[in-house]
Amino acid sequence: MNLRRGVPADIPVLDAIAIAAKAHWGYSAQQLEAWRTDLSVAAETLKVRPVCVAEEHNQVVAFVQVATDVHPWELWAMWVLPASMGRGVGTALLAWATEFAASHGQSEIAIDSDPNAEGFYKVRGALVVGRVAAPIPGNPQRVRPQMRLPTSAA
Repeated sequence: MNLRRGVPADIPVLDAIAIAAKAHWGYSAQQLEAWRTDLSVAAETLKVRPVCVAEEHNQVVAFVQVATDVHPWELWAMWVLPASMGRGVGTALLAWATEFAASHGQSEIAIDSDPNAEGFYKVRGALVVGRVAAPIPGNPQRVRPQMRLPTSAA
């Protein structure tokens, strides 16, 4: 696996990865379409929300995006193609994000987690600091965990 900074030319692939990863959790096609804009990477934000991509066999299979224009910095997006899940790709990207934040003096990263990703982040040291209502059709009780992940700058 190779990690590198994302560039504007990567955006169509990143957007497709985000949709494929979100779909893996069983969300409906209608719900995915409703989230399409929110799941997209905007080229104009790359300076303040840098991206790191993971490549396997010269193909992008995952990415992480860190929002540096909010406080605390936030894990803005992290998506792994389903075929690459469970192989350490997400862990490597999360490590990149926390090291990047720590190198800029950030003691933690905020995470507005999908409910399905809560366990992944907890295993890697993130703590739940709250929950926000996030109802969707068919799941009116859905909530998103609000988490904090310490960095090595803590």
